[in-house]
Amino acid sequence: MIVMLWMTLTLLVPLLVGIPIAVALGGSGLIWLIALDPNYLRGVGHSIWNGATSEVLTSVPLFILMGELVQRSGLASRFYDAVSLWLRRLPGGLFHANIAATSVFSAVSGSSVATAATIGMVALPNLERLNYDRRMTLGSLAAGGTLGILIPPSIPLIVYGALVETSVGKLFMAALLPGIVMALIFSLYIAIKVLLRPGLAPRATGPGPTLAQRLTSLGQMAPLLLVVVVILGGIYLGWTTTTEAAASGTLVTCLMALVQGRLRWAMLRDSLVSAIRFTSMLMFVIFGAQVFSFAVFSWGITGEMGRWIGGLDYPPLAILMIILLIYLVLGMFIDALSIMIMTLSILYPIILQLHYDPIWFGVVLVLLLEIGLITPPVGLNLYTIQALQPGRVAMKEVSLGAFPFVLLLLAGVALLIAFPDIALWLPRQMF
Repeated sequence: MIVMLWMTLTLLVPLLVGIPIAVALGGSGLIWLIALDPNYLRGVGHSIWNGATSEVLTSVPLFILMGELVQRSGLASRFYDAVSLWLRRLPGGLFHANIAATSVFSAVSGSSVATAATIGMVALPNLERLNYDRRMTLGSLAAGGTLGILIPPSIPLIVYGALVETSVGKLFMAALLPGIVMALIFSLYIAIKVLLRPGLAPRATGPGPTLAQRLTSLGQMAPLLLVVVVILGGIYLGWTTTTEAAASGTLVTCLMALVQGRLRWAMLRDSLVSAIRFTSMLMFVIFGAQVFSFAVFSWGITGEMGRWIGGLDYPPLAILMIILLIYLVLGMFIDALSIMIMTLSILYPIILQLHYDPIWFGVVLVLLLEIGLITPPVGLNLYTIQALQPGRVAMKEVSLGAFPFVLLLLAGVALLIAFPDIALWLPRQMF
């Protein structure tokens, strides 16, 4: 336990002074391996090689590239405009379009920040022009963006599956229903609040959309929906692996952009560069985590933690609550991927020892980490939405707008704990 505390300090101190997380993880791991026995350094290469050759992780750059193509080709903005046409007369109007568009874009992006930024750029000017409540506008966009790491394909779920060696296909199917449930909960909250305070979202006036406009809007929604069907349908029917689904989705995205005359060399080049940068950053973090995890294992901390937890006279639910509280606090300061990579080597064996389903825990973990995206001081989605209107929006305003959705996400975690089949029913039917 003393060694674990010192290892934690040697990891946290570099992070607090601004050292990149990959360097902090790898450097801390190397120091403690040398302190234990320099001969253990021979195992570092094998540890990194295992991460670098993971077949599951090959899907990550493809999903990132697909999200970049959807964003830069304008498919996402056209989808938002089409959804707005159908939902603007509901109580809450375009707030529902925010949630619907972020939910669907999540299914082709896998990134919460990209989802919030893309839909936010399209939605904010319209909502301001129509005098929608600013605070609720900002909150719905920031919170809707969090669905990007829950609704499949989800980059954190892929990384989780690679780290704990469980099926990413099962994780995707397990996250699908909770993602839909959370989107519905968000929309239900918006409808109730607007019914109680109609001034938050002015009702649409004048004649509704014509039949021709509705048919045109369906054509605008079709490309993005087709990409979603190709990805999830291939996995659901067992026709494709996760990596093959990512490749198929990327190909269909390119074809849709080409058909609509939006596929340009400059756009393709920028998408590839952005995907390469993000993938490189992520892989360096994973390599550093592999070294740190190897050090934790070599010192026997994982086994000792398991024995310590097993000796506690607490019910499994109480221990689970402690673990979830740890993640909730960490999420306020560290991004979701980094938290998973740093902690799973220690906490995942405890989850198994408590006999919780690893697929279910993956969904609960990602849902919990979503909360960190919209909680200060390091809520990435909050900064993303604020950055869309520099100098015009205060962080306090975005945070207050997102706070009700934090409570809704916590309610979602409670639902999954009370009713695990929300996550486990679909994988059981498929696999």
